[in-house]
Amino acid sequence: MRIIATLIAVLLLAACTKPTVEANVTAFFTPDLANIRGKNIIIRAQPTSKESSLEFLNYRPKIADKLRFVGFVVREHLPDPDYVAYVSYGVDGTEPRSTTTSSPVFGSFGLGVYGGGGPFYGGSLGRTYNTQTWVEYNRFIAIDIVEGKTAKSENPVRIYEGRAQSAGRCPTLTGVFDEVLDALFQDFPGVNGKTVFVTIPWDGSCE
Repeated sequence: MRIIATLIAVLLLAACTKPTVEANVTAFFTPDLANIRGKNIIIRAQPTSKESSLEFLNYRPKIADKLRFVGFVVREHLPDPDYVAYVSYGVDGTEPRSTTTSSPVFGSFGLGVYGGGGPFYGGSLGRTYNTQTWVEYNRFIAIDIVEGKTAKSENPVRIYEGRAQSAGRCPTLTGVFDEVLDALFQDFPGVNGKTVFVTIPWDGSCE
């Protein structure tokens, strides 16, 4: 009976688990990043063809809020900002991958059906499997922060490079943008030169 109670608890816990977005976050930065408080920064899309897109105009205020929180003064238009944040995002061009999982169907579990050998008489437990297959897409947000005076040069001076990648069922970034952005800025600027695994709660909507 103790085994049955444990199985019930595991199943109930799985049923109550809330959806999440999981992301791999990688950051590289220089010591100059420690002196950004109060510095002006503007946000630009990369490539620049996205500058006027409604999608970028929707994302920009969210990115601005994050940059303000870590100490920057975000400006809309400034001819000579201290820094420029170049933002790229989307679903990368690689082929989406298929993922398959199998889980046992518990048959008479929980219905009080017993045979001469106890519960699940006849070995029904684990013999039937429920198999699910779905496609996962690789969504990403990348932010490069460069010195404003070098932004238009061929080799701008970078003080920060941050990347957040998340594989999941949403075929577009829109449904998980907030969560992937949260992952990128969690414990900003992160661990220099390291990739960390971040889990963010999600409402489960791909719209």
